[in-house]
Amino acid sequence: MKQTKQRFIFLALTALLALFAGCKGESPTAPPPVTGTSGGTGNGAGTPPPVGATIVLTASNSTPFTASTSTITATVTLNNAPVVNGTAVEFATTSANANFTDTSDNPTTLIRTTAAGIAKVTVTSSTAGPVIVTATVNNVTKSITVTFQDVVVPPVPPSTAPTITAVTPSTGLPTGNQTVVITGTNFRAPVRVLFDPGSGLAAKDAFATLVAPTQINVISPAFDLGVSQQLVVSITVIVEAGAPTEQRTTKASAFTYTAPVLTPVVRAISPTTGPIDGGTRVAIIGDAFEAPVQVFFGSAQVTVLSVTFHEIDVTSPAGRDTSPNGSGAVTGPVDVKVVDVNSGKSTVALGAFRYVNKAQVTAIAPNQGPFTGGTRFTIDGTGFSDPVTVSLDGIAASVIKVSATEIIGISSPIAVTGCADSTGPIVVTNVDNGDFANGPNWIYRVLKPAIISVTPSSAAPNTNVQIRVANAVGFPRITLGTVGVNITGQVDNGDGTTTFTVVVPGSLTLTTTACAGASGVSAAQPTAFDVVYLSLATSCTDTLKNGLLVLPPNTPTLTLTPSSFAPFSATIVPPVPPAVVPTVTNPPPQTVTIVNSGAAPLIISSVTTSGAGCGNGPGQISVNVPPAQTLNTCDTAAITAAYHGTTVPSSAQCTVTINSNDPIRGTKTLILSGTSQ
Repeated sequence: MKQTKQRFIFLALTALLALFAGCKGESPTAPPPVTGTSGGTGNGAGTPPPVGATIVLTASNSTPFTASTSTITATVTLNNAPVVNGTAVEFATTSANANFTDTSDNPTTLIRTTAAGIAKVTVTSSTAGPVIVTATVNNVTKSITVTFQDVVVPPVPPSTAPTITAVTPSTGLPTGNQTVVITGTNFRAPVRVLFDPGSGLAAKDAFATLVAPTQINVISPAFDLGVSQQLVVSITVIVEAGAPTEQRTTKASAFTYTAPVLTPVVRAISPTTGPIDGGTRVAIIGDAFEAPVQVFFGSAQVTVLSVTFHEIDVTSPAGRDTSPNGSGAVTGPVDVKVVDVNSGKSTVALGAFRYVNKAQVTAIAPNQGPFTGGTRFTIDGTGFSDPVTVSLDGIAASVIKVSATEIIGISSPIAVTGCADSTGPIVVTNVDNGDFANGPNWIYRVLKPAIISVTPSSAAPNTNVQIRVANAVGFPRITLGTVGVNITGQVDNGDGTTTFTVVVPGSLTLTTTACAGASGVSAAQPTAFDVVYLSLATSCTDTLKNGLLVLPPNTPTLTLTPSSFAPFSATIVPPVPPAVVPTVTNPPPQTVTIVNSGAAPLIISSVTTSGAGCGNGPGQISVNVPPAQTLNTCDTAAITAAYHGTTVPSSAQCTVTINSNDPIRGTKTLILSGTSQ
C-alpha cells in the first residue's frame, strides 16, 4: 500500500501534488481548474472549450531525427479571433513508440491550455516513421504528421592503430626473464615494447621474440622492488618503431611484479562494525594477499569469499564464535588475522572489527511532517552502519548523514486520500548486513486549507471577488453555497497563502422579503453565502460561514398587483311600478398597485389614459392616476378606476399607460373594459 503511495508521488507533487487528482486525463470539455500561461500550459484549463473553434497545427520540425523532439503548436481561434485564455486543448498520439515529453510520465494524451490562442506540446519517437498528433477543442479535431528519421552515420574506416587486448601471464617475479604474451591487433614490425612503472621510475625495454599481427611474445625485464612487495607496470607497444608512420598503444596496470615471499599487510577494514549474530560481509584492504589465505576474527576462522593482492572479502562469524571458549555473547572489538598459506607469513590488525548489538531506534525528532515531504529529522539509536536506508510510514526517505548512534535524513512526499494524516513505523536498515530496527511511528500531516479573507465582502452577481486561502495545495474548487464559481486568476502570495479571483455566479438564489401593501410581491434582499474551498489533490476543504454577502442586481423593477383590471359589469334594473324608468347598479371601483420590487429606485415618469371610454360620464370609465414620482424598494403607487353604467345596454374601453426607468419593463399597458347589461 505504501509503495503504491510512493509511485503516485512522482506523477505529480506535484504535484501534488496532482495531480493528481487526475487532471491529466480530464476531458477538454470539463471546466478545468488552472488558467493557462504564455504558450499554453497545465494539465487543465480555466475556461470551457468553445464549440466550432478553428485549429491550425504547425510543427517546429516536420522531419526530426529519432530520439529528438518537435514542438507542435496549436493556434485556436473562434470567429477569426484567439479563443479566451485558459481554453483546454487535448493533444493525443497513438503512434507506436511516440510520446509527449512535457511530463516525466511520457504520456500519449496531454491537456494544455491556451494563452493568446496558442497551446504547445513536444513530441518524440524512439523509432523512425510518421507520428500523427491530434489536437481537440470540444467538437473540433485537427491532426498533423511529423516524420521521424534515423540518423545516418557514415562508415568509419578501419583503424591501423595497435591495440592490446590481453597480457598473459599478468604477474611475475622481479627477476624478470619470463615470457609474456601480448595479444591485440595491428601489430607490425619493427616493434618496441616498454614496461613502465611510472612514478618517476625509468621504463625498461622488453626483448621481443615473436611479432605477429595479433601477438607479440617478449621477455620481461627485471625490476628492483626495494622494500615494496609489489610493482605494477604499464605496457606500451610501439609498431613501425622509428618510422614516420610509428604508432603506439598502452595498457595501464598490465603486469604486476610480486615478491617471491609475500608478507601480508592490513591497512583498513570496511565496515568496521557488525551485529553480534555475524553474517556481515567485510572487506580487508591491504597488500601482499595471495590465495590461499586464512582469516581469523578472534579465535574463529571465517569464510573467505574472494582474494586479490589488495583485498580479501570475508563473512564475519557470530560474535560468540570469536571467544576462545566459543560461547556467550561477545560485543566490542576483536583482532583480525590474515595468513598467507604459501609464504607462511601473517599479520594481525588489533581490535579491527567491533561487534555491536543489533540496530535499535530509540527516538526520532521530529516524528512528523507535511505530506509534501522536505522535513529534516534525526534518528537516535545504536548499531547503525553506513550505508543505511530509512523508511517513514513505508516511504523511503533521503539519508544525508550516518553515525553508529545517529541518522539525519529528509522525508519524501506521499500521495494523500481523504484529507487524512498517514501514520506508519520508522524502519532503519543496515544495507551491508540487512540488520534492521523498527522505531516509533512517523506521521505525515496533511495541511488543512483555511479561508483567510474574501475581498470585497459584498458583491453583486457577475462581478469579481478575491478569496485568500492558506495551505491551498493542489487543484482548487470553490463554491458559493452549493453553486460552483469560475476561477479566473490564481496568485501565490509567497507567505503560504494563495489568492483566487472568482466570478460571483448570476444563478445564485437570493432571499426575498414581502412588500407591505403589495400583496404577493417580494423584493430580493442581500444574501450571505458560505464560501467553500476544496483541494482536489487532498480532498481537504474549509468553509467560511456567510463569507460573501451577495447583493441584488442594482436595477429597478416595475411590478403590478394585481397584474390587470378585471372587466367591469353594471346591472340594469327594470322599473317596478309605479316607476317607469330603469335604474342601474354600478360595480365597485378597482385598484391596481404599482410596486418597485427591485433594488434601485424606480422612476414613474408618467401614467396616462387614452381612449373614448375614459371619463366620468355615463357609460365611461373614470381613472385616478398617480403623479410622476420615484419609488424606492417596496414603495407603491395606486391606480384606481370605476365604471359608470347606463340604463341601456352599452360598453366602454380605456387604456392606461405606465412609463418608467425599468430596463426590462419600462412601459406597462392596462386595458380597462366595462359593460352595462
